[in-house]
Amino acid sequence: MGALSKFLLVTFELVNELYTAVGAGVLGMVVLVKHGLESHCAVKTLTVIGITTASLVYIMSESEQILPNKKRIVCITGCDSGLGFSLAQHAVDMGFTVFAGFLSLDSRGSKEIRKLYGNKIVQIHLDITNTSSVSAAVKTLEHFLSQNPGYSLYAIVNNAGVMVFGEFEWLTEKLIKQQLDVNLMGTFRFTNALCPLLREHKGRVITVTSHCSEATLPGLAVYGATKAALTAWSDGLRVEMRKYGVQVLTFIPGSFTLQSNIMGNQLQNVQDMHDSFTPEQHSFYSDYFKRYNIYLSYITPPPKPVKIEDHGMYTVFEKTLTDKYPRAVYKHENLRYKFYHTMFRISPVPLRDWLVVKFMQMPEYIPEDRGDPDEDFANMPTDDVDTDA
Repeated sequence: MGALSKFLLVTFELVNELYTAVGAGVLGMVVLVKHGLESHCAVKTLTVIGITTASLVYIMSESEQILPNKKRIVCITGCDSGLGFSLAQHAVDMGFTVFAGFLSLDSRGSKEIRKLYGNKIVQIHLDITNTSSVSAAVKTLEHFLSQNPGYSLYAIVNNAGVMVFGEFEWLTEKLIKQQLDVNLMGTFRFTNALCPLLREHKGRVITVTSHCSEATLPGLAVYGATKAALTAWSDGLRVEMRKYGVQVLTFIPGSFTLQSNIMGNQLQNVQDMHDSFTPEQHSFYSDYFKRYNIYLSYITPPPKPVKIEDHGMYTVFEKTLTDKYPRAVYKHENLRYKFYHTMFRISPVPLRDWLVVKFMQMPEYIPEDRGDPDEDFANMPTDDVDTDA
């Protein structure tokens, strides 16, 4: 009975001191540290201090929220399918006015959004690799703002992107340039054209990057390089634009392999790689090239654009739009991604590289692989390919 009473007394003291510490904040912790040192109760004091510190960090991380309304315009690029197609719908459902950029206003994604939302989502033709197209989109925004007093350009979401999956040596100059033009230069071009409006309306720039910006994966060396470059660019832009009241952040949405069309042209890309091989490359890669691309070919896109089903991703996206004082980086990841990408960061290079191979689970290169490359390639499945990273 005496032991139970002592346990209950210690529990009461811990709860009482924890209540005092959380309520009094930093001052309360200072008092507890002093008391702990004087009474030689170091373990109890450190426990209370640890819980209190965690509580204060949590409280401080809960930032003030901005309420969406239709007078705040969110402009999103790359809405023909996948992430852009999904974010445009979610943003308008939140209560924002959405300008959705489509590479083609006759695309399946454009038609589907018209069917679902009518004129609730403003559709604009937007090819971020084309200066004239970007200029026309900016003029459309400017005209809308001039005709609707009280509206503001609240945010742009740089989402448009291209991914070509293949080892670096296999990529043609055209395939490399395509990723650089869309992912990097296109994002620069579009954001640069909107800087005056962003300054005027004190908007925010949200750029979609990838886990590949933190750990570039084999088969995605160029794609990862473009996403890492966007992260570096955002870091510099954030400091430059802060003094003008413009907030800059990046958004890592996670993986949604079966719900996107970011690699919808992969089969044609594989054909281009194969056609550009030298005789030596045909001989060297042979069966490995075939097995590698057969593996990817079984990951197929949906028959029509679909809204991504991932509640966690949308929760994080909402914070990018509504946090009054946004963080530099917003990230959504499942447990597998969280485990592996944490290990990538903290592991020595040999272990890190081994983990990358385990994470990717791609077909293994076997030096003895040889065969007739043209015959092997001709026997590949003709399914469309789609994957994300």
